[in-house]
Parts: sequence; structure tokens; C-alpha cells
Amino acid sequence: MVWKNVDHVYSLAITAVVGIDLSGNSLTLEIPNGLTTLLGLRYLNLSGNHLSGYIPGDIGNLVLLESLDLSRNQLRGEIPRGFADLKSISNLNLSTNMLSGRIPMGDQLRTLDDPSIYSNNLGLCGFPLEDCVSSSTPTQPETSLDEDREALWFYCFVAAGFISGFWLYLGFLFRRETWRYSFYQYVDNMQAKVTKNIRSCISCFQVKGPE
Repeated sequence: MVWKNVDHVYSLAITAVVGIDLSGNSLTLEIPNGLTTLLGLRYLNLSGNHLSGYIPGDIGNLVLLESLDLSRNQLRGEIPRGFADLKSISNLNLSTNMLSGRIPMGDQLRTLDDPSIYSNNLGLCGFPLEDCVSSSTPTQPETSLDEDREALWFYCFVAAGFISGFWLYLGFLFRRETWRYSFYQYVDNMQAKVTKNIRSCISCFQVKGPE
């Protein structure tokens, strides 16, 4: 194994490795899934590289891990739920990545209440950052818009019912000749009254003249 420009030869199984520090290099691509098989690992530092992709989902297998630094990379996606299984973690740094979603909760993670652990990840929310906004709960503007739509539909149904009832009523009246004649006579009387009132107003204005 070449580590910090020094060749290391291990006679024991690789699972005996308790610490790996590959920070400040130019490592690319994703974090190898093989790292999560090093069950004896206590310290892992991959900060300051160009790692992309997602954090391995089975990282919770590293139950002895005490320190994990993945800061200053291009990691994306959600923090795996397996983080809640890191019972020994006491030093964590995931800042300056492209992580998103809700921060997992676990008994040990609750003791890490420093927000800088997750800083410069615009998509993260949850303790110790701001609470996540539930997608099932509509925001106030959305709620107001829904209420306006319901009110509009209600008024439309009321208006449609009124118009339908009005025409049905007229249709019922017009079936009988006597009612139809009365209706026409009522309309003619109203028109005559309106015309008379208009002529009276015009005559009054001509007599008085403009002031």
C-alpha cells in the first residue's frame, strides 16, 4: 500500500487497518465500497480531494469508527441512514460538498450539535441545522390559492344553479299563454315607466338650464 509516498507492507489482513488518511490529494471518482468492509477502522480522512458520487450506503457497518472527515469534496445525494448506526463517532466533518436531504438521527449523532459539521451543503436540513419543510404540508401561499379555487368553484356552481332555475321557471311560465301574456305586459309597462322618467329628467334639465 502506497500511503503518503511511503510503501507499506501489511502481513496481517487488511481488516486490521484502524486508520486511513488520504486527505489533500487529487483523488477522484467515488468512495470505494471496499472501505466499508474494514470493520476495525476507527479513523478515516478523505478530505480535500475531488471525490464525487454518493457516500456508501453501508457506511453504518463501521461501528468502531470514531472520526470521519469527508469535507471539501464533490459528494452529492443524501447522507445514508446508516450514519445513525455509527455508535462510536465523536468527530465528523461533511462540510463543503453537495449533499442534500434530511440529516439522519442517531443517539451518538445527537451529541454532534455543531452546525459547521454540515456547512456549505445548501440542500441539507434537520438537526443541528434548520428543520426540514415537509412536502406534505402546503405553504401559506399554496393554502390560500387552494381556498380561492374552492370559493371560485362554489360561486360558479351557485351561479349555474340560479341561471338553470331561472330558465326553467320562465319555460314553465311560457307554457301557459296567460302567463306569457302577463310577462310581456309587465315588460312593456316597465319600459314605459323608464322612458317616462327619462323624458321628465330631460325636460327638467331644459327648464332649469345648466348652472
